[in-house]
Parts: sequence; structure tokens; C-alpha cells
Amino acid sequence: MLRLAKVFALTCALFAAACVAQAQTTRAVTIDDAAWLAGRWVGEGFGGQMEEAWAPPVGGQMIGHFRYWRDGQPQFYEFMVMDVVEGGVRMRLKHFNPDYTAWEDRETWTTFEPVSVSPDALVFDGLTIRREGADRIVMTIRIRRGETVTEDILRFQRAPL
Repeated sequence: MLRLAKVFALTCALFAAACVAQAQTTRAVTIDDAAWLAGRWVGEGFGGQMEEAWAPPVGGQMIGHFRYWRDGQPQFYEFMVMDVVEGGVRMRLKHFNPDYTAWEDRETWTTFEPVSVSPDALVFDGLTIRREGADRIVMTIRIRRGETVTEDILRFQRAPL
């Protein structure tokens, strides 16, 4: 009987430890989970040059902009917003031509819904932003062009303002 009581006590202790560990890993996601992205980033991709900049979190959001140019000529711009919704960090953006005409209509955003957040990655449906050290990020984006879906990899290096 004493042996059964010891086994029961050990089982309860292990179960309690597992519950504590689970509670510690399921904390609420906040916009601060994306704060490591704040700053200016430059890179190459899509056959041209890119620049992306993110402001630090304020009021539960981060805002950013992206520009892409090829052969010294602007090709398009993006205005971006990250916020937290049920399920995690979400990113929404609008595209603009060099003359500032919008690709999306007034009420429409291109939206990347949340999948997961870790200290080194923001994973969205269709986009992953992964930190490779303090000064490099790699983005993997899936783009639909007609019936075809391609996956492009964009590499950025932190740059001064």
C-alpha cells in the first residue's frame, strides 16, 4: 500500500510539473513579439533591390514601409501594419505603383494571417520572416500568379537609417 501511495504521489508531481511547463509556454502573444523587426533592412530579390523599415511597437501596432526598385527605377511600394488578433500577430499591407495608385481598392488589404510566433520567427499564412542573428532576416513568401504559386526567398541585412 505504501508503494502504491508513492507511485501515486510521483504521478501527481509529474502531472503538476507538466501543467506548470504548459502554462509557461502558452502565454499571450503581444506585438512586442515582433519588436526585433524594428529598424531598416536592405536586400536584393525579384531581380532588383529592396528596402523595408519598421517602427517600434506603439499602441499594440507596428507600422512599416517597403520599396522595390530595379535599374534605379521604383517598381512598387507597400505600406504595412502589424497588430495582434485572436491567433497571434497579423500583417496587413497595401501596394502602390510608383505614381501612388493603389493595387488594392480602398477597403481591401493584402492580409497575412497569423500562424505562429517564436523569438526568431514570425510565421504567417503565406509569409515567414526569420531572424538569422541580430542583423539578418530571411523572408519566404508564397505568391500566386494566375494558377501558379511560387515561393520566393528574400534576404535582408540591417542597415543604418
